[in-house]
Formats: sequence, structure tokens, C-alpha cells
Amino acid sequence: MKRKYWIFLLLLIFGGEVEAQNTYYSLFSYDRFIPQVAINDNALSLQKSLLPKLYINRSVAKDMRWVRQNDSVLTAFWLSKGDTVLDILSECSGIEWKEPSFDIYLVRYYPSLGSYDPFIVPFGGIYRGSTIEAMPSGNRMIINLVYQLAKRMLAQVYRSNDSLSYALEHHPLMKPTPFRFDNLAMLLALTTCQNIIGIDSTMDAFRSAFFKNKLPGRIVLEKYLLNNWVLTPEHSLLDWVLSEPFNSPLVIATRPPLKKTGSNAGQRKKYIEGLPLKGRLGFSVKLNDRNQMVVDTIDVYRLAYASGLRANDIIRRVNGIIVRNQKRLIENILNNLDNGGATVEIIRNGQWQEVVIQPMEIPSMSEDSLYSPPAAPDSIINDSIK
Repeated sequence: MKRKYWIFLLLLIFGGEVEAQNTYYSLFSYDRFIPQVAINDNALSLQKSLLPKLYINRSVAKDMRWVRQNDSVLTAFWLSKGDTVLDILSECSGIEWKEPSFDIYLVRYYPSLGSYDPFIVPFGGIYRGSTIEAMPSGNRMIINLVYQLAKRMLAQVYRSNDSLSYALEHHPLMKPTPFRFDNLAMLLALTTCQNIIGIDSTMDAFRSAFFKNKLPGRIVLEKYLLNNWVLTPEHSLLDWVLSEPFNSPLVIATRPPLKKTGSNAGQRKKYIEGLPLKGRLGFSVKLNDRNQMVVDTIDVYRLAYASGLRANDIIRRVNGIIVRNQKRLIENILNNLDNGGATVEIIRNGQWQEVVIQPMEIPSMSEDSLYSPPAAPDSIINDSIK
């Protein structure tokens, strides 16, 4: 039978391990822009450029024929559910797709689970020198595909100029580590898969030995994110991240070790490079009609925002002391800042809560540690895909 006919049959009888169950499509509007995505399973030049040593004495054409002979289930899944996956990723992340189109390159071998830019999914195995580890099938394969898509979805913030995307881009949880960016992507992927293949099927596949060995940040994901950050169109991943203070237990638990070098070792780093101490808190207040102090404007790159203070918060006390004007408010916060921090009592959305403003390191926007999307190797960009 011809390959296209096999795909048609799979679409008709698509079921088994990747059949949808307990889906909640009614939550989604399906009115957002989604890119045109094509599956490319004939990228001989790309496969060869990824592992040039492997193909000195090995036929890349033969390996890509193998891919085309074995990717029918994944192709059928994408033809059936691909647009839904793209839409749910956008709605649950709170981020819009910016790119008009891209290809999903299926290859036989790759050094890791895959790549989101360029979008590469290994079908035959993870190739590391003399060893080849087989890739998963069924729902585990679907989760890996959506996981790579989730990473690409989060990278859309670097294609946007709006203020929310800019704030999200520089949040510490977006830094490219297995405990931060990768965990956010996996949370988004699991939420999406739960609405595509069902909750039970998704979690069974996620708890498999394959993913236990492939996710270094899994403990953090399960302790802080799963079952705590519930992603919906009304409360998206963007909302969760932007409401997470820079000194929260999650941020602290995932903080990479600070590097100390030469003359900088032992020196106390300035709060934000190039910014005067006078403005270190980065917010102003105004009085409302009840003569209460309300946060008017707040700089998302300074200490108050990083500690959890937000615009429109009503400020009541600082360390138990009632403050009546901005001068006394700032003085009280600064006087307690280096002595355990200043506890600011606020009212937010009618609810009383506390925000602790403490000194912390917040990188300047010019620091090398800020994340930027990885560029594709020149050999991939310049090499024509056949």
C-alpha cells in the first residue's frame, strides 16, 4: 500500500495508546493565530550536518528512508491534532505565536531528546559516540514532541516587543537551565497533552523510566509546579511566572551557584549595575479617595517588583508601623532592608497579605547570563535541506 493510504487509515482508526480521553476542548476558543507547520522527514543534509562523523562510512539516505518508513503514527497524530496542540500551547502559555511557519524535522539520530530551534525530533535514537539509546514510542513520543514545541512556544517572547513579554523574558525562571526554563516547558507540555491524550495517559507516560532519566529538574517540577500551577486560558503560564517574586522558594531552590572571579571575589555587588541606590526600590505611591497609599507605578527591573509588590497594591504598614506618606514609607523600608528585610502589609484584590522586600541580586539587562534564543549552527542554516 502507498504510504499516504496508510496515513489515511491511521487517521480513521487513530486510537490505542494516543487516543484522547477526558479531554476539555470546551475550555479553548480556537480563534488565535497559529503557524503553518509541516513535517519534513527527508532532510538528508540536516541529518548529515548534525552528526558528520557518524556518516563518514554510513548512508544518510538509508537512515532517512528508515525514518519515512516508521513515522506514520506521528504524522497521523500531527495531521489529526497538530492545530489543536498549537492552539492549546498558546492559550495555556498566554503567549502569541509570532512566526508564520516552521518545519518539524524528523531525523533518525540526534545527541539529545531534540531541539526546538531548528525544530528537530530524533526518531531512531539518542546518539552519543559509541552508544545509541532508543527513543520512546506511543504517548512518550507525543510528550517529547509537545515538550519541544513548548520550548519553542516560550521562545516567542523574544519575538515580541510588548511589556509583558519583556518582563517575562527577564524573569529568573526563564533562564535556560533544567530547573527553570525546561521545567516551565514541561509543565506547559503536560497540560497540553492532558487535553489531547488525556490526564491518565499523559501522567503514565511522564512517570515512565524514560522521562525519569531525562529530566534533571524533575524533583523541582513535581514539588513546586505540578498540581500547584494549574494552567488555563484564564490563568496562563505567563500569569503564574509574572506573579512569582524573584525571592520566592521556587526561584531560590532553582538558583544557579554564583560565580566568583578574581578581583570580584569577596566584593559586594551593586544592586543593579548603573542604577543609583536612591532609586533601588523602583516604585511610587499615590493616595486614593480613602487616603490610603496605593502603588502607582513600579519598575519591573527593580527590587520592589522582584520581591512581589505590584501596581494597585494598597500599603498599610511596614514592619508593623503605620506609614502616612511616601517619604516615611521609603525610609522605613530602607531602614529594615539590610536587617532581615522589610515586611510590607498590603491589600491586593480585597485580600490582606504580606510582601517581604529583601536585598537580592538582579542582573542588569546587559549581563551575559540573560537568556537569548540559541542560533542554529551555520552548517544548518547555510546547508540546503533536500
